[in-house]
Amino acid sequence: MTTEAGGQITAQRRIIFGPLAGALTGLHLPGPVALLGSPRSLDTVADADLGGAAVFRYAGVRPHNPRAAVEEAGALIDAHGCASVVAIGSSSAIDLGKAVSDGRAVILCLVPTALGGAEMSRGYGVLEGDRKAGGRLAAPAPLVVYDAALLASLPPRELGSIGLNAWAHTIEARYARTPHALGGAAALEAGRRLPPLLIAAASRRDEALHAALFEAAHLAGFALDTRSMGLHHAVCHVIGGLTGIPHGINNAIVLPHAVRANARIAPDAVAAVAVAFGFADLAAETESIAAAYALPRTFAELGAPPDLVERALPRVMEQPLLRNNPAMPDEATVRELLEGAYAG
Repeated sequence: MTTEAGGQITAQRRIIFGPLAGALTGLHLPGPVALLGSPRSLDTVADADLGGAAVFRYAGVRPHNPRAAVEEAGALIDAHGCASVVAIGSSSAIDLGKAVSDGRAVILCLVPTALGGAEMSRGYGVLEGDRKAGGRLAAPAPLVVYDAALLASLPPRELGSIGLNAWAHTIEARYARTPHALGGAAALEAGRRLPPLLIAAASRRDEALHAALFEAAHLAGFALDTRSMGLHHAVCHVIGGLTGIPHGINNAIVLPHAVRANARIAPDAVAAVAVAFGFADLAAETESIAAAYALPRTFAELGAPPDLVERALPRVMEQPLLRNNPAMPDEATVRELLEGAYAG
């Protein structure tokens, strides 16, 4: 894996930090190119940035991407014989890019505009009815571009909530059962960096700060891919499928409750992460970041149905991610977590 400023595509994975237009021009992506994202994200890319290749745009990215969106985008790729896929936007757009490239002979380029870290992971989510499903690429996306300027238009609520998602990746990766030395080191570095950066960004936004946030989210995404997740994301994936609440907001609400649940069933693991990251109380630090962005603190205040806990509980208990948690939670632990996240 390399970090470069431009040049031809090679077999080696490339992570580019720099202006998007120049990066895309320098990549010389073979056409036709499918460009996927929300209307706002697509507006940041000019067809000319893609070197004269025919460009076909799909603006139907949706939160959690229902199967229909994946099929629509895939149909566009197939109809035009696209050789490259560029997905630009938040984690939903990035996941859509991974989903449509899975099983297709295309070059995948991912351009995040938020801090979710999905561009560094092989897994992707797809909504099947009210259940979050998905898949996993055989290899990470070969091309990733980080342009700090893309964070400038991200509203504070979205920046803070998806930033907490990135920090959740570091916490879970650090105490996950899956071993990976580099992933653990990446989780440690990003876990130390993200809270002060997010607190600063709640009141100050500039390109240097955005670049530092992207670098930390990049490391968090690598940690996520190599060491995976546990109880916290098992809950978030279920709640997202049942309610459609954006993933970042989901994380912001669930994270302190998941950390406290793990502190009860795996106290040594949580304490070790807190010491390594340099925070006395991980859950309290989460609440401080959420307060800085005035983020919602319960699912009830977002209008979630009163039977959410009962519907979510059995689905969380069947999540494979629980086996990667530092300790296997029992039903009472998960119920207490869900009740806290629902009503406070």
